[in-house]
Amino acid sequence: MMAKKDKPVLVDEKLALSLFLDSLLREPVEAPAVETEPVTVVEDAPASLIVAAEPVVTSVVEESISESTQEEVTNDAGSEWGSEFQVMLFKVAGLTLAVPLDGLNGVVEWKDDLAEMPGHAEFYLGILQHQGQRIPVVETASLVFPPEKLASLAVAEPRDRVTRIVLIDEGRWGLAVDSVEEVITLQHDKVRWRSERTQRKWLLGTVIDHMCALIEPHAFAEKLVSGEE
Repeated sequence: MMAKKDKPVLVDEKLALSLFLDSLLREPVEAPAVETEPVTVVEDAPASLIVAAEPVVTSVVEESISESTQEEVTNDAGSEWGSEFQVMLFKVAGLTLAVPLDGLNGVVEWKDDLAEMPGHAEFYLGILQHQGQRIPVVETASLVFPPEKLASLAVAEPRDRVTRIVLIDEGRWGLAVDSVEEVITLQHDKVRWRSERTQRKWLLGTVIDHMCALIEPHAFAEKLVSGEE
């Protein structure tokens, strides 16, 4: 049994959220096919007509949220959740995630003696023996952040910062999290809902007031089974 771990190193929340949203902005978007007409090439165009596009740098979290959702937010999305619903907040690598209580099956303390899972991807941390079940535990941060974004956060190794395991999908999966925060009630109109969830289907939207991402546990479990984004 390993010695009790020290308090996890705090990661800048705004940086974590900004990197997470930046990864959304960089996702490829499928554009409809457009018929093109022949283009006449003009030689020796005047230099005054050549305009270089200026790079746009997004450094403010609120701007990142707006840009990452401007093409896919609608007031009609998320109607199945009603006018308000309860969620539990927890942190992974500095990012706050919110999960509807209806999709949770419990929270247990982190176990250092998880059974190993040889031959599996690195984000599998081991098997948790809980109430007669063998539950695969995954490193949540590795699944919500692209590798390069997670690396830039310089967070500690999972076993040095994880303190809780959140159970989802009828207890079939365990999400390793740095800490569990609180249960809050969200108003439907406070969520920037995603309507086109062709990628990251598990991401329902973002909540600016709490600087967090709202995830759908069932879709997250499907991601784990299928290996899709």
